[in-house]
Amino acid sequence: MPRDGTITRTRILDATLALAMEKGLAATSLDEIIAKTGITKGAFFYHFKNKNELAITLVKRFAEQDHEIYKHATARVETLSRDPLQQVLLLCGLGAELFKEVPENPGCLMASYCYQGDLWSEEARQVCEVALKEWADWIEAKLKQAAKKTPPAVPVDLRQVSEMFQVIFEGAFILARTYNQPDIIARQVLAYRDLLEALFRPAAKPKRSR
Repeated sequence: MPRDGTITRTRILDATLALAMEKGLAATSLDEIIAKTGITKGAFFYHFKNKNELAITLVKRFAEQDHEIYKHATARVETLSRDPLQQVLLLCGLGAELFKEVPENPGCLMASYCYQGDLWSEEARQVCEVALKEWADWIEAKLKQAAKKTPPAVPVDLRQVSEMFQVIFEGAFILARTYNQPDIIARQVLAYRDLLEALFRPAAKPKRSR
């Protein structure tokens, strides 16, 4: 009966993710990955031919997990409200709730990978681009719908406003680790929600003169 290596492969990926989030993938050696996984070098190279293949596989897995979160979150808010702006605001609330209690080393593996030029590959970049744009595309579509009903209070590029969702998360990850304040992630996402509410707040009707 053929041996199923799924468990070992998963252990390698889990160990690599933990080390990468702690110190960065570039600074993580194969020896450290092997030691943390508790396998032999032969077992490692049975599953991955080199560190680059491991890194790409890990990024793809992270992106798939991110896609599942995206599908669940967007489906949930669309069930809770039919109003496009409210759906985006609810998404912010879900994001804040998700990171109310964050892991010890909060961060985004996709962004961390892209920061490190020595690990760069076009295949991995494309995986990261698709995953990150998915969120911005959904938010942009919703904000454009909202703008038809209530034009923004000031002229803005709704694409840039939509991309701010990811920008805020990535920046908040850095601040959370730098300031040692994990709750800053949730607070920043809620601040983005406040900005959206202000941007799409209906203009006050002028008072009639007596």
